[in-house]
Parts: sequence; C-alpha cells; structure tokens
Amino acid sequence: MKMKLDKKILQFFAMSLVIILWGMSLIIFFQTKQVQLFGTGMVLSGIILTVMGLYISTKPKDYFLRDERFVRIKEKAGYQALLIIIIMICIIHSIDLFWKLNILFKDIAPLLFVVGMYSWFILKWYYERKGE
Repeated sequence: MKMKLDKKILQFFAMSLVIILWGMSLIIFFQTKQVQLFGTGMVLSGIILTVMGLYISTKPKDYFLRDERFVRIKEKAGYQALLIIIIMICIIHSIDLFWKLNILFKDIAPLLFVVGMYSWFILKWYYERKGE
C-alpha cells in the first residue's frame, strides 16, 4: 500500500493532529464537564480526519475526479430538492393560513433542512443508478 505525501495530504494530517492536540488540551486543562465533552468531540473528529487522510492518501489522484455526468446529476438532484423544499413551504403556509395553526418558521426549519438533505441524497442516488 503506497501512500502519496504531497503538500495537501501533509497539510490535512497536520490539521488533524492540531485538532487532536487542541481537544486533548481542553480535556486536560479544563475541569468543566461541558468543555471536556467538547474536547472529546474534538479528539474524535481529529481521529476521523486522520482515518480519512489515510484513505485518501492511498488512492491515486485521478480516482476522485468526476466527469461532467456526475456534476450534472448533482445539479439536477439539487434543483429538485430545492423544488421539494419550496413545495413543502407552500403547503405548510397554506395549511397555516386556512386552519390558523400559528406555525412559525423556526419550528419547521429543522424539518425542512432534514427533508432537503435526504431528498438530495436520495435523488442523487436515483439519478446515478438510472444512468440519465
């Protein structure tokens, strides 16, 4: 297993090492439970970045290059996910107007975000399988 060690990969590993060290210093020097949990999260994210860097460094450079077909699929899935979100906003607003439910945007924003992200992932997967 040959690893490539170019400038970008080394910067990636340095960034993950700094995140791990920062998290360890938060765990060691602060006695507050919340800060220690945040430090633990930083350490875990640094470890995940290190694993990702190891995976990326073992692949050839042209392995991650996408052609225009994948760019088109992502655009099409993004446009349709946006349309799904807009339609959901219109339906929820209409329901709120007719039945006077007093729905606030801050109450439905997380739902719209989750629906938008999942619809984008599902549509992207669908168009990649379909072959367009």
